[in-house]
Formats: sequence, C-alpha cells, structure tokens
Amino acid sequence: MDRLAQTALSAIRQMQDLKYDLAHNLANVNVPGFRRDLPNEGGAGFLEQLDQLTAKVLPLETDVRLFSNEMGRLENTGVETDVAVLNDAYFYVQPDNGQVALSRRGDFSVDALNQLVNGAGDLVLSDGLAPIVLPPFTAISVTDIGEVLVQQPGAPIGELTSAGFIGSTTTELNQLTKNLDGQIRKADGTVPDPDQTGKFGQGFLEASNVNAIEELVRNLDMQRQFEINVKLIKKASDIDSAGTKLMSLPN
Repeated sequence: MDRLAQTALSAIRQMQDLKYDLAHNLANVNVPGFRRDLPNEGGAGFLEQLDQLTAKVLPLETDVRLFSNEMGRLENTGVETDVAVLNDAYFYVQPDNGQVALSRRGDFSVDALNQLVNGAGDLVLSDGLAPIVLPPFTAISVTDIGEVLVQQPGAPIGELTSAGFIGSTTTELNQLTKNLDGQIRKADGTVPDPDQTGKFGQGFLEASNVNAIEELVRNLDMQRQFEINVKLIKKASDIDSAGTKLMSLPN
C-alpha cells in the first residue's frame, strides 16, 4: 500500500507547480504580449536503499521554464504609441535589473528621461541594444521595419526625425525560455543578436495568448485530480489499517 500512497503523493506534488502556472497565466491574461507558461519538463525518480528500488517516488523537473509561443490576437487601439509585432519576432527590452531580455509587450510610452518604455517600465532598446531616447515631439510614427520617427515642434509638417530602430530578432527562438525573473531569454541568460527581421504595426496591440476559459477548465480538472489522489491516499491508509488489524488477530 506504500507504493499506492507514494504514487498519489507524487502526483499531488506535481500539481503544486501546475497550480502556480495556472494562477500566473490567469493573473496576466490582460497583459499585452504575455506568453502563457507551460508545465516544466520532468519525470519521476525512485529512492534507492541497499541497491534496491523502493516505493518512494519523487517528481523530477528540469530548470527550463517553457512557454507557449502562439501569437495573441491583434487589437486595433488607434493609439500612436501602441505597437504590435506582426511576425514571430521579439524586440529587446531592459528591465530594472539591467539584464537585456526579449518581449512582445507593445504598450509603449515615454518616461521622464524621454526614453521609450513599455507598460512595465522596461526600456525598449534599439538595434544597437541601447535605450531609444526621443527628442521633443508632437507626433510619433513607427514604420513596419521598426524605425521610430518623430515630428519635432517647429519642423515643417511631414518632416520627420529618426530616433532609431527598435531592435528585433527571429533567430534561436527555439532556445528561448522564461528566466526566474519572468523575462524571456535563452537558458544561459543571454539573448540572440539583433537581425532586424521584425515587422511592426503601429496603433495595434497583441493581446496575451492566455485563454481564460481553457485555464479555468484546466484548474477544475486539476482540482478533481487532486481530490482523487487524496482519496487514494486515504484508501491506502484504510487498507493498511485493516491489514494490521488482521495480522493482530489471535491464531
């Protein structure tokens, strides 16, 4: 009966991570460009004693945080600082920790230092991986290849000044994971080099690729699995107790 209980307990431990992923996905369902977390890869390990396998099973996981690269739906906002990536590219951002990462969050704005930032306050970086600093402007335009153009005060209508290119890449996408800070990088913490293959659309936002209904259904299914495994542990305990009583009966 120990084997049955340990198997059920191992399944419950794995559900703890699944519950975290589901909660995190639902919490970010309205974050533009968010990529849905997927369960970690892993397997099961058996404790050994005196070169013999036991019934005690432990869940094993890799350190790689997987995510869904499915594109979210495009929303036409009409806001000139909203920018969506139209292909499978990522652009570069620099969070508060200073470590360059990749993102598709396109709700841009300008901070107090006239730097282009996204809705999380991360700096949007150029093709040289430097912050994009904007001069004073009355209008802003982002071309389909990521060039940021501004209409400066006093300049003739239609005479635009380039503030640089939004850095982008489509290389090594199969090596991307989510690091511990929730940012997208390669497993070693680095990012691919810019290749400027991104295609951009101004006035649009890419929504999160989280489907709230699917996540809620998964949560309900996980709850049922949890209850089944708890019942299995209770049943194993009852069977074990009944066996103990039988063994204690007089001959």
